[in-house]
Amino acid sequence: MVTSFLLDGPGWSLREAIGETWSWYLDGPVTVDDGNNVGAAAVMAARTPGWWPARVPGAVGADLQRARQVPSPYRGTGSRAGEWVGTRSWVLRRDVDVVPPGGELALLRFDGVDPGATVWFDGTRLGRIDGPYFRATFDLTEALAERPGATHSLTVVLDPVPPSPPQVARTADARRLAPRMTSGWDFCPPMPHQGVWRSVRLDVGSVHLDDLEMATGLDLGSGTGTVVASGSVLGARKDAQVLLEVAGARAAASVREDGTFHVRLTLPGIEPWWPVGTGDPRLHDATLTVRAADGTEARQTRRVGFRSARWQRNPGAPAGALAYSLVVNGVPVPLVGWNWAPADARLGEIDEPRLRHLLGRAAASGAVVVRVWGGGLVETPDFYRACDELGLLVWQEFSQSSSGKQSAPATDPAFVAHARAVARAVVGPRRHHPSLVLWGGGNELDLDGVPLDEDRSPVLAALRDEVRALDPGRGWLPTSPSGPVFHHRLADIHAAPDGQHDVHGPWEHQGLVDHYTLHDAGTSLAHTEFGVEGMANLRQYEALVPPGSRWPVDRSNPVMRHLGEWWNNAELVERVFGGTTRSVSTFRQASHLLQATGLAYAVEADRRRSPRCSMVLPWQLAESFPNAWCTAVVDHLGDTKPAYHAVARAFAPERVSLRTERAAWGGTAEVHAEAWVWADPRSRRRGASGGTVRLALVDSAGATVAHDDVDLAVAVGDPRPVVSLRVPHAQVPAVAFWEATWCDAAGVVVDVERQVLTTTHDWEPLGALPPVALDVVATADSPEVWSVHVRNTGGTTAVSTHLTDARAADVEGWAAVDGPVGPLPPGHGRTYLVTWRDAPARGRALRLHAWNTPDRIVRLEKTP
Repeated sequence: MVTSFLLDGPGWSLREAIGETWSWYLDGPVTVDDGNNVGAAAVMAARTPGWWPARVPGAVGADLQRARQVPSPYRGTGSRAGEWVGTRSWVLRRDVDVVPPGGELALLRFDGVDPGATVWFDGTRLGRIDGPYFRATFDLTEALAERPGATHSLTVVLDPVPPSPPQVARTADARRLAPRMTSGWDFCPPMPHQGVWRSVRLDVGSVHLDDLEMATGLDLGSGTGTVVASGSVLGARKDAQVLLEVAGARAAASVREDGTFHVRLTLPGIEPWWPVGTGDPRLHDATLTVRAADGTEARQTRRVGFRSARWQRNPGAPAGALAYSLVVNGVPVPLVGWNWAPADARLGEIDEPRLRHLLGRAAASGAVVVRVWGGGLVETPDFYRACDELGLLVWQEFSQSSSGKQSAPATDPAFVAHARAVARAVVGPRRHHPSLVLWGGGNELDLDGVPLDEDRSPVLAALRDEVRALDPGRGWLPTSPSGPVFHHRLADIHAAPDGQHDVHGPWEHQGLVDHYTLHDAGTSLAHTEFGVEGMANLRQYEALVPPGSRWPVDRSNPVMRHLGEWWNNAELVERVFGGTTRSVSTFRQASHLLQATGLAYAVEADRRRSPRCSMVLPWQLAESFPNAWCTAVVDHLGDTKPAYHAVARAFAPERVSLRTERAAWGGTAEVHAEAWVWADPRSRRRGASGGTVRLALVDSAGATVAHDDVDLAVAVGDPRPVVSLRVPHAQVPAVAFWEATWCDAAGVVVDVERQVLTTTHDWEPLGALPPVALDVVATADSPEVWSVHVRNTGGTTAVSTHLTDARAADVEGWAAVDGPVGPLPPGHGRTYLVTWRDAPARGRALRLHAWNTPDRIVRLEKTP
């Protein structure tokens, strides 16, 4: 068997190098040919202390922060103090104590370095690794045999970060497919990334598996699954055999003379893998064993799933439109979900618990798919394993993105060849993941304002061809949006409503009238990036912004400019709330309400056009860098904002939804709204008839001003309007609420939707509402799960309530909160479910936020 010695962890050391001074630190003889004093300096430097502790996987910037050589980039403007790090080479070194048995092959394997590196062993150069997506294997058999029992030195010399265009630049200047976000983006200041960002190990054995790839299929007619495995064998491969085992079935094949193999296994009646919300995401162990003629073995296991996936054109799509609808295992799947940016700007510091928390938040929101944005990573095995287990579908873009000045990639043969090499490095190892359903060429690539396709971009044509060859049957889109019109804008919609196939934007709240007008006018088939900005949660804001810099919260504050200037809409918040936002807390409260109601309305407007509009993907789930203002709905600490919970309702399989042309009705003769219902293919109520919908207008005390009721005689399925209500302006109080209630045929409430409105031109009256009286009780359902019961015991509707983690920002783990955040009328209650993930049991506490009401700390009061 192969014995793997994992070289990960804290056993590494780090030091900087300028120019070629890295050559002084290779644990070999220091030789300098220059006829000046460099030779003496080299000998002295090589003997001088100056190594700092380092980790692998990791990031140089994080190692330097832990060594107190740079401040935290996640505090104030601290990231600026680390921007110099990328200009240096960095030398990483560790000891290796391995004595392989005689005759066995010792292979040193790197899963990823960034941006590139030269690898040395005992002062001898082993080779290069060029780019974050390329794996490398080096044969150490002879080197270890030459000095048996010795302590060896492994040295990695990381390159300086090469030039990479930031967001407002030119895409054609990008000379490699790698994350550009860390060069400076709207939600991330320059954070140059270097490091051995994935695992390093030494594999020792007489026979080895190399480049193992697996692919699965499912025939719906017969229920038969297939697994195909291919790769190569190193070492004792003469007369070797391979054995593939899945779910008790086996298939064998001989290793070819060139060391490669190909084996296929058929599995009748295999249990399929289903996306989240549609069934069980069933996974199976697929084990490939190579057995040499002398009986020695090497073995690797992949977790695989069996499913069919077919892309098809949307119902009613204009001629020439691409396929944006997905059928999995014969069932249409609503493609609601999130845009995904890297879980941290320090890519090497992203660990599996953080990924699982954030992806768990995506799945808990009702999302079915995540789009892995092209400004970031081709995601890691940890990411894909988590998505497989959760049932989350993945749209993976290659690492290419738009720029503010020019957004078409380079066209020269060298760049195209590089793109092909990257595709060959990343596509095959991800083929076995059932979650992966779509490849994309990159984010927002366009030429002269028109989204690019393969006919106008050699690199997109090359990537498409590589995907088709390496991963046949998987979906492909050249870019997102794929057009033909780029923007979701009112002028573009009016000019060419049938040109809105796959569109992006806007990413800002449009105001209490224009926001609703725009999103109700949509005609797109796929709305694959759009958002609404909002302030950070209290816990992140206080950890991020030094006390003396917390006010003002607008762009006049230089710290605010550093921490999310693009998404700072303080001016709009002030205008919408009539100047009632006079403190950080009232600003946050107002900003959160705007973000939550605005983003949820945009999502529901798209969903009301289903199935013609099949993809609805807000920007963005989480942020890679902590900001004071951002479009993310989960902050950098992992806490959800109110917008997360509002969109979770919009993603629900069965909904009563409100369509209304504005949220502030000043200057109008009447107020009006329309209630819609749907039960998408995930819902057990789809196709059921009977029941009622009531649409009411109620005042802030919960009293009904007007209402109308309708019976649901027609089966509920795709979205449709069922009842509308018009009320004269003069009969409506300054603050009121739309309330739509859907009950099934047995009278059981299926869903209730409430939205706030005012009869003025803004939301200033909300600031005059009195504080609410809330009764709060937290009980433990299990050691890791709390139920928090909130009841409005006063006489005024709570415009919003929101529950967050109240612990210190540097405490481990997360409080994953699920529950509604919208209006809570007098006499009504709601329950939040809180799951503590990787969090110490001691000190757990939550903070309840409610409109115009002081925050309350919530601790456990009752146990089972």
